[in-house]
Amino acid sequence: MFDMQRVFHTGIVVDDIARAQREIGDSLNLQWTPVKRFAPMAFWTPDKGLHEITVDAVYSRQGPHHLEIVQGPKGSFYDPALAPDGRHIGVWVDDLKAETDRLLGQGWRICAAGGRPEDGYGILTYVAPPTSAFVVELVCQSLKPTIDAWLQGA
Repeated sequence: MFDMQRVFHTGIVVDDIARAQREIGDSLNLQWTPVKRFAPMAFWTPDKGLHEITVDAVYSRQGPHHLEIVQGPKGSFYDPALAPDGRHIGVWVDDLKAETDRLLGQGWRICAAGGRPEDGYGILTYVAPPTSAFVVELVCQSLKPTIDAWLQGA
Protein backbone atom coordinates (compact mmCIF):
# COMPACT_ATOMS: atom_id res chain seq x y z
CA MET A 1 0.00 0.00 0.00
CA PHE A 2 1.22 3.49 -0.82
CA ASP A 3 2.58 5.30 2.23
CA MET A 4 3.44 9.01 1.88
CA GLN A 5 5.88 8.63 4.78
CA ARG A 6 8.02 6.44 2.51
CA VAL A 7 8.53 9.10 -0.18
CA PHE A 8 12.29 9.52 -0.25
CA HIS A 9 13.02 11.74 -3.24
CA THR A 10 11.75 14.22 -5.77
CA GLY A 11 13.35 13.61 -9.12
CA ILE A 12 13.84 15.92 -12.07
CA VAL A 13 15.06 15.13 -15.57
CA VAL A 14 17.60 17.46 -17.16
CA ASP A 15 19.64 17.86 -20.34
CA ASP A 16 22.93 18.52 -18.54
CA ILE A 17 23.44 16.91 -15.14
CA ALA A 18 26.67 18.81 -14.32
CA ARG A 19 25.08 22.16 -15.08
CA ALA A 20 21.97 21.29 -13.06
CA GLN A 21 24.15 20.26 -10.09
CA ARG A 22 25.94 23.62 -10.18
CA GLU A 23 22.81 25.73 -10.64
CA ILE A 24 20.63 23.92 -8.13
CA GLY A 25 23.37 22.99 -5.67
CA ASP A 26 24.86 26.48 -5.47
CA SER A 27 21.45 28.13 -5.18
CA LEU A 28 20.03 25.73 -2.61
CA ASN A 29 23.27 24.96 -0.75
CA LEU A 30 23.15 21.25 -1.64
CA GLN A 31 25.99 18.77 -1.82
CA TRP A 32 25.75 15.81 -4.19
CA THR A 33 26.59 12.13 -4.23
CA PRO A 34 28.96 11.08 -7.00
CA VAL A 35 27.20 10.77 -10.34
CA LYS A 36 26.25 7.17 -10.91
CA ARG A 37 26.00 5.80 -14.44
CA PHE A 38 23.56 2.99 -15.06
CA ALA A 39 24.79 1.40 -18.28
CA PRO A 40 23.28 -0.64 -19.60
CA MET A 41 20.05 -0.28 -17.68
CA ALA A 42 17.16 -2.58 -18.56
CA PHE A 43 14.11 -0.44 -19.22
CA TRP A 44 10.60 -1.17 -20.43
CA THR A 45 8.17 1.32 -22.00
CA PRO A 46 4.82 0.65 -23.64
CA ASP A 47 6.02 1.94 -27.02
CA LYS A 48 9.50 0.31 -27.16
CA GLY A 49 9.08 -2.76 -24.97
CA LEU A 50 12.17 -4.01 -23.14
CA HIS A 51 15.37 -2.26 -24.21
CA GLU A 52 18.59 -0.89 -22.73
CA ILE A 53 19.46 2.73 -22.01
CA THR A 54 22.20 4.66 -20.25
CA VAL A 55 21.18 6.96 -17.41
CA ASP A 56 23.26 9.23 -15.16
CA ALA A 57 21.82 10.14 -11.77
CA VAL A 58 22.81 12.00 -8.63
CA TYR A 59 21.14 12.58 -5.25
CA SER A 60 21.45 15.47 -2.85
CA ARG A 61 23.24 14.36 0.30
CA GLN A 62 20.78 16.36 2.40
CA GLY A 63 17.68 14.43 3.36
CA PRO A 64 15.79 12.47 4.50
CA HIS A 65 13.86 13.71 1.46
CA HIS A 66 16.42 13.97 -1.35
CA LEU A 67 16.53 15.77 -4.67
CA GLU A 68 17.43 13.44 -7.56
CA ILE A 69 18.73 14.74 -10.88
CA VAL A 70 18.58 12.36 -13.85
CA GLN A 71 19.99 12.67 -17.36
CA GLY A 72 19.09 10.10 -19.99
CA PRO A 73 19.22 9.76 -23.75
CA LYS A 74 17.40 12.11 -26.08
CA GLY A 75 14.11 10.66 -27.25
CA SER A 76 13.76 8.47 -24.14
CA PHE A 77 11.52 8.54 -21.09
CA TYR A 78 14.25 10.66 -19.43
CA ASP A 79 14.27 13.38 -22.12
CA PRO A 80 12.95 16.58 -20.49
CA ALA A 81 11.69 17.80 -23.88
CA LEU A 82 9.36 14.78 -24.06
CA ALA A 83 8.38 14.50 -20.42
CA PRO A 84 4.83 15.61 -19.63
CA ASP A 85 6.30 17.02 -16.44
CA GLY A 86 9.99 16.89 -15.62
CA ARG A 87 9.38 15.92 -11.99
CA HIS A 88 8.37 12.81 -10.10
CA ILE A 89 8.29 11.53 -6.54
CA GLY A 90 9.98 8.26 -5.58
CA VAL A 91 8.51 6.03 -2.90
CA TRP A 92 9.65 2.74 -1.39
CA VAL A 93 7.22 -0.15 -1.76
CA ASP A 94 7.43 -3.65 -0.32
CA ASP A 95 5.70 -5.40 -3.23
CA LEU A 96 6.36 -3.55 -6.48
CA LYS A 97 4.16 -5.76 -8.66
CA ALA A 98 1.20 -5.66 -6.29
CA GLU A 99 1.36 -1.86 -5.84
CA THR A 100 1.80 -1.24 -9.57
CA ASP A 101 -1.09 -3.57 -10.41
CA ARG A 102 -3.27 -1.93 -7.73
CA LEU A 103 -2.74 1.52 -9.26
CA LEU A 104 -3.23 0.23 -12.81
CA GLY A 105 -6.51 -1.30 -11.62
CA GLN A 106 -7.60 2.17 -10.52
CA GLY A 107 -7.02 3.63 -13.98
CA TRP A 108 -3.41 4.74 -13.61
CA ARG A 109 -1.12 4.16 -16.60
CA ILE A 110 2.36 2.76 -16.68
CA CYS A 111 4.92 5.12 -18.20
CA ALA A 112 8.02 2.94 -17.80
CA ALA A 113 9.47 0.13 -15.71
CA GLY A 114 12.70 -1.66 -14.94
CA GLY A 115 11.39 -4.81 -16.60
CA ARG A 116 8.53 -6.25 -18.60
CA PRO A 117 5.11 -6.32 -16.94
CA GLU A 118 4.84 -10.09 -17.41
CA ASP A 119 8.13 -10.44 -15.49
CA GLY A 120 6.97 -8.32 -12.52
CA TYR A 121 8.27 -4.91 -13.72
CA GLY A 122 11.86 -5.24 -12.43
CA ILE A 123 12.90 -3.01 -9.52
CA LEU A 124 10.91 0.14 -10.35
CA THR A 125 7.90 1.48 -12.19
CA TYR A 126 6.82 4.96 -13.19
CA VAL A 127 3.04 5.36 -13.06
CA ALA A 128 0.71 8.30 -13.64
CA PRO A 129 -2.94 8.93 -12.78
CA PRO A 130 -5.40 9.14 -15.65
CA THR A 131 -6.01 12.89 -15.55
CA SER A 132 -2.70 14.58 -14.75
CA ALA A 133 0.99 14.73 -15.58
CA PHE A 134 1.92 13.72 -12.02
CA VAL A 135 4.38 10.78 -12.03
CA VAL A 136 5.13 8.43 -9.14
CA GLU A 137 8.20 6.19 -9.18
CA LEU A 138 7.53 3.04 -7.18
CA VAL A 139 10.88 1.62 -6.04
CA CYS A 140 11.33 -1.89 -4.70
CA GLN A 141 12.37 -1.84 -1.04
CA SER A 142 15.16 -4.32 -1.85
CA LEU A 143 17.03 -1.48 -3.60
CA LYS A 144 17.15 0.65 -0.42
CA PRO A 145 20.54 -0.65 0.86
CA THR A 146 22.14 0.22 -2.49
CA ILE A 147 20.69 3.74 -2.48
CA ASP A 148 21.63 4.24 1.19
CA ALA A 149 25.23 3.21 0.45
CA TRP A 150 25.34 5.64 -2.50
CA LEU A 151 24.02 8.46 -0.31
CA GLN A 152 26.72 7.72 2.26
CA GLY A 153 29.42 7.89 -0.40
CA ALA A 154 30.17 4.18 -0.76
